[in-house]
Amino acid sequence: MKKKILLIPLALLLAALLLPACAPAAPPPPVGEEEARLRAEVAALEGEVSGLERDVSSLEAELAAARAPVEVLKWEPSTWLPAGVLWDSLVYACDYIERMSDGRIEATPSAPGAVCPVAEQLDAVSTGATEAMDVWPGYFPGKVAVTALQGGDPFIPVTQGELRHLYEVYEGGRINEIFREEYAKYGDVYFVGNHYWTCNNIITSTVPIYGIDDLAGMKFRSSELIAKVLTEFGAGTEWVPGGEIYTLLATGAVDACTYSGTPDAIAMSFHEVTDYWIKEPVALAGAADAWIVNGTVWEALTDDLKAIVEAAIEVEGARSKFTYEMGFAEGWAFAEDYGIEVIVWSDEDQAEFYATNKRVAIREFTGAACEEVFEIAGRFMVEMGYW
Repeated sequence: MKKKILLIPLALLLAALLLPACAPAAPPPPVGEEEARLRAEVAALEGEVSGLERDVSSLEAELAAARAPVEVLKWEPSTWLPAGVLWDSLVYACDYIERMSDGRIEATPSAPGAVCPVAEQLDAVSTGATEAMDVWPGYFPGKVAVTALQGGDPFIPVTQGELRHLYEVYEGGRINEIFREEYAKYGDVYFVGNHYWTCNNIITSTVPIYGIDDLAGMKFRSSELIAKVLTEFGAGTEWVPGGEIYTLLATGAVDACTYSGTPDAIAMSFHEVTDYWIKEPVALAGAADAWIVNGTVWEALTDDLKAIVEAAIEVEGARSKFTYEMGFAEGWAFAEDYGIEVIVWSDEDQAEFYATNKRVAIREFTGAACEEVFEIAGRFMVEMGYW
C-alpha cells in the first residue's frame, strides 16, 4: 500500500517535468480576422451565384428563341425548260436549299409559266412578284443588253470551265461584276451567280439542213443572238416557250429549232417529231443560266442563308456538268438508233457560221457594258489561242 502511495507523487513529478517539452496550443484568432475571412468567402460564393444566374438567363433566352416560330421564306424558282438536265438540277438545288437552311427557305421548283411567263421572269423578280428565278439570260437583252452575252455564245466556243474562269477569275472577275451592275440598274434585282453547264446546243429539224445554203427560207424557233444569225442567212425565226416547241415541230409550224443539247432534246421528245440533228456547228457550247433574287429579299437574308443559296448554285452546276457529260454520248447513240440522221457541216460552213455570230453580236449588242465584255472576252480568247 505504501509503495502505491509513493508511486503517485512520482508519476505526478514526471508529468510536470515533461510538460515544458510539448508545444503550447495556438491562441484562437481575433474575432475580427475570422469575420473578415468568412465575409470574403461569402462574397466569392455570391459572385459565383450571380454568374450562374446570368448563365441561366442566357440559356432561358436561347430556349425561348428556339421555341419561337421561325419565319419561313417560300420561294418558287423556275427555269426555262420543263424537263431534262437543267430542270432536274433545279429540283436538286431547291432540295439542297431547303435541307441546308433547316426549312427556313422552302424552295419549291415551279414549272416554266406556272408563276409567270418565261419572258416575264426578270420583271417578276424585279417587282417582287416572285422571290427568285434561275433564268436563261439570253431571253432578256431587250431589257438588260449584256444578258445577250451572258449565257455564252458560239463566237466564244469555250468549255464550261473556261467560261467560268472568264466570268469569275479572269481580270478579277470583272465580267461577273458587270452582270451584277447591269441587273441592278434594271430594277430591284440581285444577280447571285451563274449556274454553269455544257450546252452543245444542237439544231433539230424536220428537213435536212446540210450547210449554210440550206438555211434560206427555213422557219426556226430560236432566240436572240442565234435568231439574228439565222436571219442573216435568210431563215425566218420566232420564239415560243420550250413547252410549245414540240407542237410547232409536229404541226409543221416551224421546220427546226435551237434548244439545248441531246439529253434535253430527248427529254422533250423532239426525236419523235424531227428527223435531222445537226451535231456541228453548235449554237452554243459552254453556257450559263443566271440565279436572280429580288434585291430587297436578298438583303434581308442572314449571311448563312446567303451562303446556302450561293452553295446551292455551285452544287447545281456540278450536277449539270457530270449529267451532261454522261448524257451527250448516250444522246447521240440514242438518236442514231432511233433513226435520226446526224449532220456535221463542212469546216468552211462552220467557220462562216461562227464568224457571223461574232460579227452580228458586235453589231447588235452595243453600249458600254457590252463593249467592255467584248474587250475582256477578246483578250481571253486571244490568250487561249482561239482567236
